[in-house]
Amino acid sequence: MDLNQLTHLKEYNRHPESKMMIRFHDCDPFRHLNQSRYLDYFVNAREDQLRLQYGLDIFRFAMENGHGWMVTKNQIAYLRQVLVNETVTIQTHIMDFDESNIKVEMVMWDEAKIKVKALLWGSFAYVNLKDSKRDVHSFELMEFYGKLKWNDHKDKTFDERISELHSFGKAIKSI
Repeated sequence: MDLNQLTHLKEYNRHPESKMMIRFHDCDPFRHLNQSRYLDYFVNAREDQLRLQYGLDIFRFAMENGHGWMVTKNQIAYLRQVLVNETVTIQTHIMDFDESNIKVEMVMWDEAKIKVKALLWGSFAYVNLKDSKRDVHSFELMEFYGKLKWNDHKDKTFDERISELHSFGKAIKSI
């Protein structure tokens, strides 16, 4: 994969989103999405968005470049129930990054993006897959991240971000 393609994209969608239907086999006996499956939906949505929006297939990238991103931390809030056969909208964006780390926010909404269902802040380390050690992002990746980074809630805590998302949903309902 040519990293220069990432830095020469004509348009950068800082908030890609995907619609996904919640499957029966991912739910508990109460027909609610099982807590462990939220991560799968978030990560699958982000992987699809990277491939479809930016042409970055992270599996192919890892095979061709010997580098990838390893999860180092997840912080998740389950805010509203998600039911079997419900369609959700998952929106993601880069919150922060440095030479060897990236932090991504992932928000699960109802289909119309009025009610927030869950919030995930995921931290990833860039690693050399051969020796499983942290490595430094290339100049091209740093430039790409810089174009995608969303600064609107840089100094907020996780709980402040949850309140902000709840307020957004209330404001939309009153319109």
